[in-house]
Amino acid sequence: MIMRFFKDRRFSVLWAVVRIWLGWQWLEAGLGKITSPVWAGNKAGVAVGGFLQGALAKATGDHPLVQGWYAAFIKSFALPQAKLFSYLVAYGEVLVGIALLLGTFTVFAAVLGALMNLNYMLAGTTSTNPVMYTLAILVIIAGANAGLIGLDYWLRPFVSGLVGKNWRAGGTQAQHAH
Repeated sequence: MIMRFFKDRRFSVLWAVVRIWLGWQWLEAGLGKITSPVWAGNKAGVAVGGFLQGALAKATGDHPLVQGWYAAFIKSFALPQAKLFSYLVAYGEVLVGIALLLGTFTVFAAVLGALMNLNYMLAGTTSTNPVMYTLAILVIIAGANAGLIGLDYWLRPFVSGLVGKNWRAGGTQAQHAH
């Protein structure tokens, strides 16, 4: 019964609204970053480095906000690659935003957005991340229905022909034939 809420085409308008709101949030955040020199300019890496240092500071004390394993990841991998992560975050947010706004490869974009939100939360940042993460998971569960009102409506048949699978909302080709 609850899966009907996610898979019934009549709810595709709701999922389009959720998807578009998420897309706008990502696009707005990403555009702010790609226009900032400390994210994607001549000082790229400064902002993400500060964010990561702040996350490391939250990994101490009796009740750390950042788990030790994640702090180790930050210290040994992310911080040494701060400039790369700066560009990945900035342009990743923009691309996820555009894909969700247009309804293009919706589920893939929602998965990438959820992964970014998860990493922000693991780094001890709350803000809108729990809300965006939860909505992204719901969009993923809605699957093809979330992109039905979007470019996925036209892309799905084309991609299906390329990969030999049917990605239509609501089931497989065999289910539609009966």
